[in-house]
Amino acid sequence: MEKRSNLILVAVDGSEQSYKAVQEANKIACPELDRLILLMVKDMRRFYGISNAGAEEIPALDRIAKRSLLEAARLVNPEITFTTKDLTGNAKRKLVDFAREEKADLIVMGATGADFFEHLLLGSATHYVIDHAPCDVLIVR
Repeated sequence: MEKRSNLILVAVDGSEQSYKAVQEANKIACPELDRLILLMVKDMRRFYGISNAGAEEIPALDRIAKRSLLEAARLVNPEITFTTKDLTGNAKRKLVDFAREEKADLIVMGATGADFFEHLLLGSATHYVIDHAPCDVLIVR
């Protein structure tokens, strides 16, 4: 039986847990068939509290996202095809919506991330993704 290609979506947020998720995706991805998308969602609430950030904070947030994606990209096995993508909005909802739009076969994410305050105020992104994802979810500790 021929193996079909898979799209593996890896959630990146700059935390050690998200970098471990990239390393785990390396282990399960088939270099000849599968492809990864490293996804960073810039959530203004995470960096600046619940209120909206002003226009002057956006370049700083863009730099943080770019740095996080570059670090994650360095961890990807060079034999695996991958792309990076950054979005802006509610991280957990954007992750689920993007997985649905791209028809992801698997989401790989850290058990905890850089969103500790969001977890306290709004609930766990991990739990939300598990409950709403259109595909399997692998949680990495």
